[in-house]
Amino acid sequence: MYLRPAFVETDLDRIEGLIRANPFGVFVTYGPDGMNASHIPFAVERSGDTIVVIGHLAAPNAQCAQFDGGEALAIFSGPHAYIAPSWYKTQPAVPTWDFSAVHIHGKLEPVTDHMEMLDQLAAEDPGGFDVRDLPGKFREAMFNGIRSFRLVATRIEAQWKMSQNRSIDDRLGVIAGLRSQGLHDVAREVEATLPAAT
Repeated sequence: MYLRPAFVETDLDRIEGLIRANPFGVFVTYGPDGMNASHIPFAVERSGDTIVVIGHLAAPNAQCAQFDGGEALAIFSGPHAYIAPSWYKTQPAVPTWDFSAVHIHGKLEPVTDHMEMLDQLAAEDPGGFDVRDLPGKFREAMFNGIRSFRLVATRIEAQWKMSQNRSIDDRLGVIAGLRSQGLHDVAREVEATLPAAT
């Protein structure tokens, strides 16, 4: 990811929070046939001073061949919105897009222990469905059809581009414009960049 210094985020709590709030990410690997990507839900956990994301794929997915030590990238997007130039006090201006995003680069580890897989699948499910409640035979067949992994971060890139490079008056205009369109989550992110007294 191209990282501009004004927008870089290094706070692991905030980064983990974005992944938890937006767990449906893009899982990218590189293998003999080139790059491949899957759109899947992830769970996230902390491991010391780094982040681990966990997920699973259907067993026939070619990306599973990379699980034993291969490198991968998981991409997560947070709140984002189009920013109209008319919202700025400073003119002339051009449109842009405010956004938050996290890239987790790392090494893949296969997860084969069924108890660990049960915990992982429960953590991935936002609706509280627990695969432990399935009949044993059905559950075992399900395990045969999936491959689980852990992606341990070796590099984390995070960016919160929320108009920090604009004047306070311009940001106030952006906040008003976003709120007028009902985009309150992005408006709150831009508002968080303002000095406390504003």
